[in-house]
Amino acid sequence: MYLKRIRQIKIDLSSKTCLNDNPLVFIMIGRKKKSYKTLWRSIEALTESGVRIPLGKVQVRCPCCGSFQIGEYGTHARKESRVETFQCKNPRCKHLQGHTTPKQFVLTSSAQFKELIAEKLASFFEDLVLDGAKQKTLAKKYGISEAQVSALRTELERTLDGLESLECLVESLQPDRAIAIDETFLKIERKSIYVILATGYRTHNVLGLKVSETRSESDLREVFDEADRNTTLPLSVITSDALNATQAMVKNLNREIVQVIHPHKRPFKRVIIRHYRYEGTDRITTTIGLKADFFMKRRKRQFRHLESRIDLLPKKKRKRGRPKGSKNKKEKPPHISKKKRGRKGLLTVFNKGTISYAAIDPYRDTLKVGKKTSSSVAAALNETLKLFSLMSIQNNLAEHKNSLLRSALRLSGPKTINSVERRIRALFKIRNNPELLNEIVISRNIQGDFLINNISLPYYATLIERGVIV
Repeated sequence: MYLKRIRQIKIDLSSKTCLNDNPLVFIMIGRKKKSYKTLWRSIEALTESGVRIPLGKVQVRCPCCGSFQIGEYGTHARKESRVETFQCKNPRCKHLQGHTTPKQFVLTSSAQFKELIAEKLASFFEDLVLDGAKQKTLAKKYGISEAQVSALRTELERTLDGLESLECLVESLQPDRAIAIDETFLKIERKSIYVILATGYRTHNVLGLKVSETRSESDLREVFDEADRNTTLPLSVITSDALNATQAMVKNLNREIVQVIHPHKRPFKRVIIRHYRYEGTDRITTTIGLKADFFMKRRKRQFRHLESRIDLLPKKKRKRGRPKGSKNKKEKPPHISKKKRGRKGLLTVFNKGTISYAAIDPYRDTLKVGKKTSSSVAAALNETLKLFSLMSIQNNLAEHKNSLLRSALRLSGPKTINSVERRIRALFKIRNNPELLNEIVISRNIQGDFLINNISLPYYATLIERGVIV
């Protein structure tokens, strides 16, 4: 060690020592401790014509510990120029826990830039996940390549896969009383799988989800039960298409409920409403047929309705064999029934239903029916009016979620039903709780150009007000 000064100091170690026998102690003193001042560096934006516009000065901080104790550390080559390098001088920097040399970095990888880049990444992920923007649109908006958009999407999906508590799609119980159930399909290893979604009408959040190889009654029941657990009050209305499994699931819920069916076949303007209620062991089904624009205007409208009652108690089994004495009876000619065999069609109510009228006022959400009309008909129409006042009756809420799923989801890597369901759950959990985007930290290193290319005038003014740029 090179020493600038050496001082000789006489110290009397003991009072019993002889005169002129005092030992000499040599103390070596190095250079003075250097004090580091806060460093500021200017940043510039490069226009398309090649003109550099100065934006201001940014404070240099360590990206690991955020310390202001920063020293200059020369330059290093980058493309066709050289970039100034800095080194952290904080002895308690986190970087020193696993390295022997201090942290070295450039201006665009400093702590201040990383914080601003994180803010921009949050808005980027909002456009990607919440709005379902296309890859080409995002590349043009943020001034980056489509390959970088794809890489950021992959990093986000990996981070979402690591989220915990994906079994619950919402952070708290939702106030929805009505849901829309629909299904779409995806391809996994050249095999079709179904994604069944239940979406709340009030919050527009996905409350139930299941990925399955089938869309049977049991699969739909699992989705309904999950949605019912995620609401404060029991669900009272379900809208769906005319899938037989959905109709069977709603019918076998054994609770009072209304189902609004909008068939995906001609004529599209017809809608069927079913109201299920129970008296003792009987299930009473009230079926209503009306047009899709029933609640769009204030007027008197015509509709048809039917009512059926079924005893849910199991019937006694008949004894095996032929009844006693039936062999000696005379043969009767076979009875020819005029009724068509098989179950009734979905649109039967429009041909054989009782004609009734209702006075609709969608501006006040009021509805009046005739005195002879049953209370089940009035209850079903009132529940439907709350959802589709001044609107056409359609199951378009669920269709929107299906299209959003196809545009926002990019399946890559090994795919199984469980992994696909986990990724879809993470996607909709972020959509249901956008504040979780602020907690997501990706491991990919983002260059400072991503920030500089996206500094607009309003954002630039905000940075000046916050004191980030001077």
